[in-house]
Order: sequence, then C-alpha cells, then structure tokens
Amino acid sequence: MRKNRFQIWVAILSLALFAGGCATVPGGRITDSRKRIYLKDLCERYSVPWQWDHISQTVDLKIEGTSVRLLAGSNILLLGKEQIKLNAPVTIDQSSVMLPHDFKIKVMDRFPKLFSAKAPARVMKAPRVFRKLREVVIDAGHGGKDPGALGVMGMQEKTVVLDIARRLKKLLEAAGVKVTMTRKDDTFFSLPERTAIASRSRADLFISIHANSSPVRSVHGVEVYCLKDLGTLEKNEAQRQANHKLMFKNLAMKKGSVNLDDIVADMLYTHKQSVSPALAANLVERVAQTAKTRDRGEKQSRFFVLRNTLIPAVLAEIGFVTNPREGRLLKTDDYRQKIAEGLAKGILGYGDGR
Repeated sequence: MRKNRFQIWVAILSLALFAGGCATVPGGRITDSRKRIYLKDLCERYSVPWQWDHISQTVDLKIEGTSVRLLAGSNILLLGKEQIKLNAPVTIDQSSVMLPHDFKIKVMDRFPKLFSAKAPARVMKAPRVFRKLREVVIDAGHGGKDPGALGVMGMQEKTVVLDIARRLKKLLEAAGVKVTMTRKDDTFFSLPERTAIASRSRADLFISIHANSSPVRSVHGVEVYCLKDLGTLEKNEAQRQANHKLMFKNLAMKKGSVNLDDIVADMLYTHKQSVSPALAANLVERVAQTAKTRDRGEKQSRFFVLRNTLIPAVLAEIGFVTNPREGRLLKTDDYRQKIAEGLAKGILGYGDGR
C-alpha cells in the first residue's frame, strides 16, 4: 500500500495505484436475476485486485494497470482520468458490492482480452483487506486571545480543551492513527484557518473539542454535534468554496471541469451527512460511559467548523465549566483523561465499524 494515501473521500477520485489482492466481501454469483454484477466474484474470476473501504464506502480496482474508482450510492466512476456515468448507482446488498449491468459495457468491454468469455477462472489467495482509520484532525477550540467559556475557579475553556486534545492525540497515535492538530499550544487560529487545515490534510474525520457553559449552573453533561443539512446559500459560502479548491488540488482530474467539481462536491457532502450522525452518536455515548456523566445526546447545528469542513466532522462539548461539580472535575487530570479515552473509544470504534 502506498504510504502517501489520500483520505477516504479524496480516494474517491485520486488516481494513486495500490498493491495487494482482492478484498473479501461476501458475494454470490457473477450476476443475479436483475442483471447486477457481484464485484467480489468478478474480482476472483479474473484476478482483478481490488479494495473495499467500509468507512468511505469506496471501491478501488486495478484492471491491466488502469485504476478504477467507485463510490457506493453513486453512479459516477473514474476509469483512469476518464469520468464515466453508469445507468444506476453502485449498491451494497447483504454485504456484497453490486454493480449495475452497464458496468460490463462501459468498463469491462474495454479490456476484451482480460474479460473474454474464454478467460480461465483463477483461484485468488489474497488476504482480507480491512482498512481502518488512518488520519484525524483534532481542533482544540479557542486559544490565544480567545479564552472561550469561563468557568468555576477561573477556569478557561481554551486550557481545558487543549489538554484533552493533547491526551486524545496520544491515545490515537498509540492506536496507529496519524493526528493533525489545528493548534498545539495557546495560539489563536481563526475559524477559516481551522477549516483550511482540515481541507489541506488527508484526514478521515475532523473533531472540534469544546467545553460548554450555561447561566443555569445545574446543567451538566456531554453532547456532540454534527452538521445540520445546508441550503444552497450555505453550500456556496465563500470559505466552503475556498476549502473545496484546497482539497481539489489533490485530485487527479481535468482542471477547470466545473461539472466534475460539482459532482465531487456533492459526493463529499452526501458522504459527510451520511456518516457524521453515527460518529456523533457513538462519541457522546462512549464519553458519557467512560466519564460517568450525563449523555445529552447527538445534536445537529451549522457551526462554522462543521459547515465549512468537507470531511465527516463533529463538535464535542465535553462538559459544562459553569457547573460547580463538573467544573471541578474538568480541572483534574484524571477526569480529562477519562474524557479523552471516551473520545478515543468513539473514534476508533467508528473506524473499526463498531
């Protein structure tokens, strides 16, 4: 596997080639009564190397040296540098990757020698490929001139969340996950700068860590936000468009192709909206269990860092600095470590499909 891999949604369109054999996803026959193609059996029959990424729902094939990339739920694929539109989207049926029947005409028929009816079936002896989480962007909220929420005993939000972010970084790195921090110390970074860092990275997800406050001192607990659906104006927000350009610099596609840019942007948004709620729900549950605090649930919002990041993103409010008991706990190393461990469990569980 090449070390310099794109993040899972950039991999939808990148043209980097990969090594290794077929992934193992349960399958059946080459086609069924509805004329769909079982990708696994196609792979095994013709010795076509491929990989299935359960996180991004993307499929990578390599046919006679040519890269083919597909996305479950989309009818757009890349064959080399060429964009191809299928009559129906790629689907998942009982853990099997299913291709529409015109995949044969538009892709397979371009390789008549390989896909000849007389081509012998060959036995594949390749290992199972199970792609886990590779890179995460951790955003410790506020910093520098912006202290964030002020809590009991003079506690500042920026200090609490930076410490938890550092602890989370160590836990994820110990699990083999690369981590990019938007800030490593008490430095101020603007919201646009934070989202730009995420867009330049090759990360699988973005998590912004914050601490809550309330005029009602009894309010406590953890809650995690994912992005609420955006309207047309919000999708065209200047920072969001700028971040698309940053990300698209990494894509091997025809420059200036407005139509393709729009397709990719829609793919990114659809994927983000499909997986972020599950990530948020997993995180809030794991943190609440580990820290033994109130689970305030998964919520939706249009916070700047959520609407202007293009990868799956969440914002975790890890507790209320204004609550007397929770505020005192958040000043302790032990409790901060429990919060970090809960976040790590949620992120790694998401990456492993649990």
